[in-house]
Amino acid sequence: MWLEYRWRQMLACAVVVSGLATTGSMVGWSVEVERLAKDPQLPFNISEAQQRWLVSSVGIASVVSTLGTGWLVEAVGPCRLLGALLLPQGLAWVTMAVTYSLPWLFVGRVITGAVGVMLTTIIQVSVCVLTTIIQPLIAELCQPDVRGMLSALPEMAMSLGLLGVYVFARVLTWQAGTLLCGILVLPALFGVLFVPESPYWLIKNGKEKQATRALMQLRAPSHDLEAEVLSIREGLAQQAMEEGSFLQQIRAMRDGSNYRPVLLLSLLMVLKEGGGAMFIFMYSAFFFVSAGVTWDPFTCTVLVGVTRLLFTFISALVIDKVGRRPLLIFSSLTCGVAMFVIGGLVRADNPSLAWIPLVAALVFVASFGLGVGPVPWILVGEMLPTPVRSLAASICTCLFAFFTFLLSELMPQIIDATGLDDVVFAFGTFQFLLAVTTWLFVPETQHRTLEDLQTAFSGAALRPFRKAREGYLQAYGSTFSEASSSQTKAA
Repeated sequence: MWLEYRWRQMLACAVVVSGLATTGSMVGWSVEVERLAKDPQLPFNISEAQQRWLVSSVGIASVVSTLGTGWLVEAVGPCRLLGALLLPQGLAWVTMAVTYSLPWLFVGRVITGAVGVMLTTIIQVSVCVLTTIIQPLIAELCQPDVRGMLSALPEMAMSLGLLGVYVFARVLTWQAGTLLCGILVLPALFGVLFVPESPYWLIKNGKEKQATRALMQLRAPSHDLEAEVLSIREGLAQQAMEEGSFLQQIRAMRDGSNYRPVLLLSLLMVLKEGGGAMFIFMYSAFFFVSAGVTWDPFTCTVLVGVTRLLFTFISALVIDKVGRRPLLIFSSLTCGVAMFVIGGLVRADNPSLAWIPLVAALVFVASFGLGVGPVPWILVGEMLPTPVRSLAASICTCLFAFFTFLLSELMPQIIDATGLDDVVFAFGTFQFLLAVTTWLFVPETQHRTLEDLQTAFSGAALRPFRKAREGYLQAYGSTFSEASSSQTKAA
């Protein structure tokens, strides 16, 4: 009986999330740039600067594309907007595959980057935000007893897309692999047409009859639809009271309990991006060649994709049992050690040890998939205060996109100037700083309500957490009420 009616919710979420595979493909497609530059059939040459821009343009495009996302969701509806975004995404992939024009390659790359990173941002920051697309759709289409299980789907889909494009680069020509990326968008685009619009968006826009029909498609016949509609209406009314306009959110940012978590999460994003993961994913083949790995670089990239997919799945299984803090601290420390091992071996330049950088890189990718990759985004959804949530999510998102652009554009030049070993040591240092920052300032959000977390950042000054009742580690010297602690423990 449980599965008899939940399967429709699961199928709807799987269809919605399947479009995210193209985001992973967008990141991984950077490995094709070197092969593209060496293609003798192209009627133009691609300079090293143009190669870097083909890789990094997705970052700068995403900074712009994410700014209007919230308004578009409110105006169009999340499910309709998802379908509208997938269509140009698919066409852009096809354009890149068939064109013999460098400007059109850049156009296709910018569109895939703008839409792909827009979807990624939408998914990751929207665990608790209604003005975004995919993760809210999962929350809004599903009942609580399957919501947690399905929340792992977005990261899994992106990891699968990353692995797919790595495999294409290994066994196909760059044109065939790029075309296949576009063709694989079509099933998601077709499937979204049959997914009902978000009941939350429909009720918010005064379409309760349509919302009831949408819920009828997703719930069991015995489900109390009227009660759920009433609950959604009350929740939206409460949110409208708490989360003000853009100008109101700017004014609310003056409150220490609002700006402190934004500063903290912004710092986590900067340290996360400075840790080098996006460089490995976007310049994977270049990285392994520069590190002296003797294996075929495209085979190594496939191993990277498999490792990330596997450990992303493991993370989804353990994160609610282990907790966010321990997982992020452990994974960032492991990533830091792996980077220092790679840097030491690159500096030693011993051909007999050429296999160790590959192993260390896979350890890094595994640790990234386990904690450093997903946990900061989960914290964005859980820790941002309601009064400034939309504004704060935009700040964190733009920082992520901007540093992705800087990293992908400048790293090859920095490596030429200083050497790979110094760059990798810097990556490891950022990972250690991420671990220290998490240990000092990030509270454990596991099993805590959003109301509890609103008080975690109250206090006179930004200072490290201290131990509190019932072993809960808090930030900024805040204090939860006894009632809140006992209720959470009982739950």
